[in-house]
Amino acid sequence: MRQYDKTHAVLVAAAVAVAANRFIAYEGKYPSSGGGAHDSQGVSENAALPGEDITVVTGYSYPVEAAGNIVFGDPVIADASGRAIVATTGEHCGVALGAAAAGQLVEVQICKHVHV
Repeated sequence: MRQYDKTHAVLVAAAVAVAANRFIAYEGKYPSSGGGAHDSQGVSENAALPGEDITVVTGYSYPVEAAGNIVFGDPVIADASGRAIVATTGEHCGVALGAAAAGQLVEVQICKHVHV
């Protein structure tokens, strides 16, 4: 089991099928750079089908599936399927608190989705 410090979570209705340990937007889908309801709200604690509730961890940290190599301190953002990737443009929604390779879980400090 990976380390994490879950301090707050909310229930969100899934708008699409979502996997556990993925970034989730306010609208119940995977986040995009569109802003507003498309921003990352937190990380899914469970998988869900459309219409089912997802527990979304919104504070402090939670494990996220990595889509590529990530090292401690990397700013991260969601790829199209909610997995963590290294942010390259300054836009981010978390900071890696560990290291991981693709397919592994990495503890991420959850941040407000930042746009540049």
